[in-house]
Amino acid sequence: MDMGEPVMAQWIVDYLPTWSIIRISGIAAYLFLFVGVFLGIAQGMPMAKGKPKAVMFQWHTRTTWLAFGLGIIHALTLVIDHYSPFTWSELLIPFTASVHPVGSGLGTLAFYGLLIVLLSSDLRNKLGRKWWFMFHMLSYPVFAGLLIHGLVTGSDSANIIIRLMYVFTGLSIVGITVLRGLLRERKGPEITIGPKQTTSELMTERKWAEARALAVPAGQEQFK
Repeated sequence: MDMGEPVMAQWIVDYLPTWSIIRISGIAAYLFLFVGVFLGIAQGMPMAKGKPKAVMFQWHTRTTWLAFGLGIIHALTLVIDHYSPFTWSELLIPFTASVHPVGSGLGTLAFYGLLIVLLSSDLRNKLGRKWWFMFHMLSYPVFAGLLIHGLVTGSDSANIIIRLMYVFTGLSIVGITVLRGLLRERKGPEITIGPKQTTSELMTERKWAEARALAVPAGQEQFK
């Protein structure tokens, strides 16, 4: 059994285009993560309601999991590749790689961060909204880390199309985040002083005010 694993790995290296798999899986993982983060922000817009919101949430979840799966393929292929072999320790321990230690380390941290985001989403009911929100906000540094990882370590980073892709996706996330913040600010937060009143309490208070206005003659209030 022990002899079979190296033979299988050697067969993969010899007969599969591992270098192309590394490049394609890495870029695809980044793009799927971009779509997932973008849809996650978009479905939280004030105007996102009903079925469109539900559809965006479904694809937000699917694309994020696809990004995670492609990230695993990307990492495993790096271990067996001839051109840029990584040891398991270099792969799992951030900033220990012999090639591009900073960029590779950011990729490792982003992978761990994405795993935390996904697990916290599955455990949302147990964690509660506060802790879920805190873990989910890791999506921003995860995305930024993968963007820098791709720019620093990617062999295609010098390609103008790839560079424009990173610029477009990065600015898109910044833009939709700012837009969401502006729309929520324009809508205005719900301002309350003291304990928040329920609908029934507000209705009762309004009825008492109307009854009092009928009972007290106009102008008499000012003498109290």
